[in-house]
Amino acid sequence: MGVRERILQAALECFGEDGYEHTTIARIRERSGVSNGLLFHHFSSKESIAGALYADTISSIHDGYRQVLAAGPGTLSDVVGGFIRYQLRWIESDPVRARFLYSQGRLEWSSDDGRRVRSMNGDIAEAYREWLAPLIARGEVRDLPMAVMVAIVTGPAHALATQWLAGQLPGAVVDYADDLIDAAVAGLSGSPAPERAPRRTEARVRVQLLDAQGGVLAETEVGTTLNPST
Repeated sequence: MGVRERILQAALECFGEDGYEHTTIARIRERSGVSNGLLFHHFSSKESIAGALYADTISSIHDGYRQVLAAGPGTLSDVVGGFIRYQLRWIESDPVRARFLYSQGRLEWSSDDGRRVRSMNGDIAEAYREWLAPLIARGEVRDLPMAVMVAIVTGPAHALATQWLAGQLPGAVVDYADDLIDAAVAGLSGSPAPERAPRRTEARVRVQLLDAQGGVLAETEVGTTLNPST
């Protein structure tokens, strides 16, 4: 791992443990094990470290999106599903980085990293628009502004991800992928999503055989499926 990467990894760990506001550049330097000279050779401030970490994270996510687009041709559901499932799995695989990304509202858009992120967003939007062009021409997808398309595909997943990262949603966040994909496809195409069977919950039930005094004579545990009431 190079010096720059060591500094960024140390910063991510510090932000995750102490929060952005309580993390000092001295703490990042100590955690990374680099000298003051090396740190300030790469970054001028804590803000510039956070900006680079944010931009590098966005670049990594976009690489995953490009792999989804490169797998085409396919249906609208294929690419939308690929985006959403990749997004949710990435969040589950690296929750510390995901929390940083969702909480980081401090990126200065006029900075070098801000301009880098704007450029990357434009590039991925253009790639997505190019992939969608034949579907739009055939009337299978509504010709919406790209900002609206992105919001339809990723917005609800972002909302669920913030709740999951805060511990407000049970289970795995990827469990919600099918419903999110249906909603996104319906929003882009203007066609109602197909009705899905209600989500079932797996549970374990412990059964005990008691004597007259309440002592346990025998016990066992069985699995069961809980269906939501209709």
